[in-house]
Amino acid sequence: MAGLVWFLGGMTVVQGQSVPDTLWLHAGEIRLAGDTMPALRCTAGPEWDSLNVSLNLPVMESQEVVLVNGDSVDHIFMLEAPGFEPVPLATGVATPMVWPALEAGSYRYHMATERGHVLGAAGLLCVGYDDLPHYHWNLGDWEPDRMFDVAGGGTVEPDAPYVPRQFTVNDRVHPNTLDDANGHVQIGVGTSCYITIANQGSMDHVLHFHGFHVEVLASTHHAERVGWTKDTMPFLRGEVTIVRLDAFQAGTYPVHNHNLIAVTNAGLYPGGMITHLDIAP
Repeated sequence: MAGLVWFLGGMTVVQGQSVPDTLWLHAGEIRLAGDTMPALRCTAGPEWDSLNVSLNLPVMESQEVVLVNGDSVDHIFMLEAPGFEPVPLATGVATPMVWPALEAGSYRYHMATERGHVLGAAGLLCVGYDDLPHYHWNLGDWEPDRMFDVAGGGTVEPDAPYVPRQFTVNDRVHPNTLDDANGHVQIGVGTSCYITIANQGSMDHVLHFHGFHVEVLASTHHAERVGWTKDTMPFLRGEVTIVRLDAFQAGTYPVHNHNLIAVTNAGLYPGGMITHLDIAP
């Protein structure tokens, strides 16, 4: 079942879902604030979904997975984790693979092809960090013309300007980000949570927290930040970071990209990469 999952018989809520036996790669369309664009999504079911699935595994537990490539071209699946090698995915074929037993952390999965990246087939595997509520933010940026070109068989010119029109958190633009149980942080004063932040996009991003500093617990690109407490930090392309939020005051506090264009929907403010921390008294 997608959404909130209970672990270890306790009272810890972990966002996402357990890794299923089968995943699907789908081609379809996404509609974001006035733009309709071709897209690829990785889902836990055989039907199209505009949202990539994010997944959980217990610590040091391997998983056999079959991935069905429903796109019209071949792809390469990659889980950015120790011991995992890229897996070719032939079009129309159900390909078996083994996800290795992993230490606690958050690991990005994606299609290691230009078409897969530009059209957005990417998500998260969270392992452990289940003693507190664990939210996640997959950051994405989308430029319709580039997406249509690649969907039609073209390639990205390395020196071409990149001016995305849409910016998402978990494949949603604000205000729809507030309808996302996986990303909209809702906890109480005196409690804590983890947030995994993954930059799945084609440009670097910077997030700013209002109301709180968060502690950096892990970072794939900036090991020197572990132990820092920050209210603003950059995330390079492909970077995955885990932070801890300790809620000491009640209220509603925005978290947003510090690049003005990234808090717009097709140039209209407010939108894009904005979500909230809702802290109950």
